[in-house]
Amino acid sequence: MDYKRFSKRELIQILETIQTLMNCRNEADIKMVLEKAKELVCGEYSICGLGVYDNKGVPEVNNVINGSYPEGWFEVYREEKLYEIDPIVWHHHKFLGTQIWADTYKKYKEKISPKFIYNADSFGLSLGIAGGIRSPSGRLTSIISFANDKNYFGAHEKAIMDILVPNFHEALVRVCRENKRKPLPYLTVKEKEIIKWVREGKTNWEISAILNVSERTIRFHIENIKNKLDAATKAHVVAIAMERGEAD
Repeated sequence: MDYKRFSKRELIQILETIQTLMNCRNEADIKMVLEKAKELVCGEYSICGLGVYDNKGVPEVNNVINGSYPEGWFEVYREEKLYEIDPIVWHHHKFLGTQIWADTYKKYKEKISPKFIYNADSFGLSLGIAGGIRSPSGRLTSIISFANDKNYFGAHEKAIMDILVPNFHEALVRVCRENKRKPLPYLTVKEKEIIKWVREGKTNWEISAILNVSERTIRFHIENIKNKLDAATKAHVVAIAMERGEAD
């Protein structure tokens, strides 16, 4: 991640958001962070949730934390079963990572129901940005979403989401599934050092130069670390390590 793309103010806000997420102990704490984080990505409304995939591979979100989505939207969403025709949910199910809604709508333009678009527009939720994490070895999944009635969302906001989403995921896991979290496996000194450099935003090549090893060796170590931590991405590795105090 190239942190130079962010302003000093944004970097401070990002770091403060991550630190606050690490200190969240209940749903109210996460809701507060959601509402603050929406300013970073130009959102007016915020929401997040944690769920599991059933045996058929269908995600079921059991824990929903609403920052500021209109309550009327939830009623319509449930009564009209809009989750069955929600293109954001379709995309999230197949391709985890940050998605800009406008791009997703284009991707599924032949399948999107006018009914869904009409209802979303009615509540000012026509445009937005969303991301999530799915545990590689489990069925646990998260989704974090920010919406607006104008398209303020682009590559810059996506880059911010890529940093924040893994930390939101870990906060959700801590708050909603504390009694089901597994102990962190042993990390070697070398693995901790690599995590430190990943956290600093160094590329695999830069880390290989710092440690005087091949880039292939660094990729090998990072894959091992991801497997150990059950992490979906390098950013998720850093979020888990910070969460458990292994990223100092």
